[in-house]
Order: sequence, then structure tokens, then C-alpha cells
Amino acid sequence: MQQSSAPGAPSPLTSVPEPTRQEERRAVVAATAGTFIEWYEYGLYAFVAGLVIAPLFFAEAGSFAVLATFATFAVGFVARPVGGIVLGAAGDRWGRRPVLMFSIVLMGVATTGIGLLPPYAVIGVWAPILLVTFRVLQGFGAGAELAAAMIFVNESTRKQRKGLTSSYMVAGTLAGSILAVILFTVISASLSEQAFLAWGWRVPFLLGAVLTVIGLLLRRRLGESPEFERVEAERRAGRIERARTNPLAAMAAAFRANPRNFAAGFLLPSGLNVTGFVAQAFGISYLTTQIGLSSTQTLVTTLAMMGVGLLALLFWGWACDRIGAVRVLYIGALSGIPLAFAYFALLRTGELALIILASIALWSVGWSAAMAAQMVLLPLLFRTEYRGSGMTSSRELQGGLVAGPAPLIASGLALALGGEPWLVAGFIALAHLLTVIGMVLGRPLVSSDDIADTPALAGLRPART
Repeated sequence: MQQSSAPGAPSPLTSVPEPTRQEERRAVVAATAGTFIEWYEYGLYAFVAGLVIAPLFFAEAGSFAVLATFATFAVGFVARPVGGIVLGAAGDRWGRRPVLMFSIVLMGVATTGIGLLPPYAVIGVWAPILLVTFRVLQGFGAGAELAAAMIFVNESTRKQRKGLTSSYMVAGTLAGSILAVILFTVISASLSEQAFLAWGWRVPFLLGAVLTVIGLLLRRRLGESPEFERVEAERRAGRIERARTNPLAAMAAAFRANPRNFAAGFLLPSGLNVTGFVAQAFGISYLTTQIGLSSTQTLVTTLAMMGVGLLALLFWGWACDRIGAVRVLYIGALSGIPLAFAYFALLRTGELALIILASIALWSVGWSAAMAAQMVLLPLLFRTEYRGSGMTSSRELQGGLVAGPAPLIASGLALALGGEPWLVAGFIALAHLLTVIGMVLGRPLVSSDDIADTPALAGLRPART
């Protein structure tokens, strides 16, 4: 990411008062708690996909049950761009806070619905139909949640701490997923296989209803971000036009404003998204069906991977404020390529200790470093007045076309080689190369003052004015 080609592109930080420590803390806590809850709910499906969903909801699919399961996993990501486009435009029109409130309600309703859904043996074909419906609702809500929270925190934190505070927020997503793994590990270890399949797996989904209420109470106290308030003031003064109500028109306007950065917003998340969802959803299925680990061993592996990854995420957020987010992003993307092949080589040994080590290494570098850096860099590809539309739609289009189908693609690639994982490793490596291309392509809209005042922006060049 070097010099911007966008003429007259002002810094998104220009003329915005620095948030106080208390304002920053309130914004980070509320956003982090919300993402914790929402990604606990959204992550539940990834952990039960290979263990529960296939036998309960696709029993008639036979050998294609796992593929059908991951197809419904992908459906949630197909809905994410729709949610991102619609709710991203709403965030530019009416504010970041209403979007954060709406998305958490939608996710809570869908997650509770999955927890109450009867299996195929009880209601027949309606079971997979309703499952897909709830996955669509989950995807629609999640399509704006993380991006909206990312934007909100980025616009509400002090310049000296952009990397670390942003990593706190996204650590909430990982902590939510870890809670889901812990619950499934404890429940599956405590119950017989029959009891777990009959009702045990539903408990974490139903807990989502309680967590949703907690999230709503926390987010009720949120105000708007200082940057959005500044844009609203300029709109009222007639210096900036009102945001478009039509979400497709809003997305098109964001694309026309800077096609290069829109493309970069699409490409940048590729490596971390494919790494994350292959390691989570496909990895769990692969370890149980191909390597022969028990469900408890598989969940313990996933818990170790994500637990260490959470600590690594905070470290990389701290590193962004020391060496710059661009350098951290390169570390994650370039390291992810060899780690993908090492990961599957160690998985194939069947040794639990080596499998855990491989999972931790891939996640802590290939996922965590890239995620921490993108919390800082992605919002800067778009000006504040169209940031919701531009960033959310570009990022979630990538999720629908690349990240969501990743476990399904990985399953198909492994099936094509009779269970051999090397095409899957190549798939992860290709995704990291796409991230590198996005890094080269992107031109963040920052000024020389921003770069001087914000340590996480080290390595960037100011936009042309």
C-alpha cells in the first residue's frame, strides 16, 4: 500500500476531536461485548457442522451429508454480502449504532431458532429448509456486525492505540468462538454420544438467547462515533451530500469513488478468512473422519488453537502500534503460505501433540496477524461518509464468494484426492497470495499528519491532495 491515486482524498481522521480515554473505553467494551456474543452465536454452526448437523439434518444424503452440511455453512456467507450491502448503507445513512443494535437482535433470533429446530427424523424435509432459513438470517446479521464494529472502534479510539484497541474488539469474536468450543467440549465429554446428538448440542444455541439480551443492554448506552458525528454536521451544513438510501446505489457510489480501494477491500481478507474457516469447520470434520480423532480430541485441538490465537491477536495488535499494520499484515500473509502445507503434514501424522502444534502455528500467524492488521487498514480504504457501504460490501462480497464456500471447496478438493489434503493447502496458500495482491493494490486515504500521529500507520504514504 503506497501512494493514493485518489485526487483530493482527505484523511478520515482530519478535523475529528480525539476521543477521551473514557469514551474510548466505553466504545471498545460495548463493541467487544457485542462481537463476543454475535460471533459466539455465528461460530456455533462451524463447530457442530461435521459432528451434528450432517447426521441429524442430512441423514438422507448418505456419503454427501458432509458436503450438504458445508453447503448450508456457505449459505450463511451468501447472505452476508446482502446483509453487508443493506446494513452498511444504513450505517452511512442513519449511523453505526442502529446497525449494531439490529444485527445482534437478528443473530439472536436465528441462533435460538436453530437450537429449537427438530431434526429430519421428526419433520422431514422441513428440517434442512428451516436450517437454511436460519443460516440466511444469521448471515444477514453477521454481514454487518464485524465490519460495523470494526468501523465504530476505529472511529472511536485514540490514534496512539489504533492497533491494540482494534485487536481487543476482534478478540471478542475469537473469545465468543472459544466459549462455543468450551461448551461443546464439556457437553460432549459429559454426555453419551446418543444424549449429545439428542439434546446436548442444543444447549449452547439456546444460551445465545440470554447472551443476546445482555448484548442489547450493553449497546443501548453507545453513542455515535466522533467521525460519523462530524460527517453528520457537514451534511447538515450542506458540505457533504446525504448518504443514499438505496443500498445498491450506495455500494455503487462507494465503488465509483475509488474502484482500486474497493478491490483491495475485497482481496485483503482472503488469506485470513480461508485460513480461519478451513481450520475451524473443515478442520474439525477432517480430523474426525480422515485422521480418526475423537470428537473430544478434535474440540480440544480447536480450543487450544483459538486460545493461543487470541493471545497472539493481542500481541499482533500491540505490534501494529510498534512496527505498523502494513508490516504485520505482510508477516501474516507471507507466513501463511508455508504454514498451510506444514499444517496438513503434521495433521497426517495422527499425533495429537503435533496436530495441536500445527493448528496453533497456522492460526496464531496466518490468521491472527492478518486480522489484527486489517482492523486498522480496511476502514482507511474508504472515506467516512461512504465507509459503511464501501468497506462492508467489499469485505462481505469476499466472504460470500471466497470465505463462505471455503469449507465446501476444501471438502471437494480433499475428496478429489481421496482424502489427501495437499490441494486444500494450496487453496490456503492461494488465498494468502490474494491478500498480498490486495496489499499492493490498496491506497489508504491518510494524510502525512495522520501517519506522523498514528504509529499503526507506519509504512504508509500519504494520499495525494
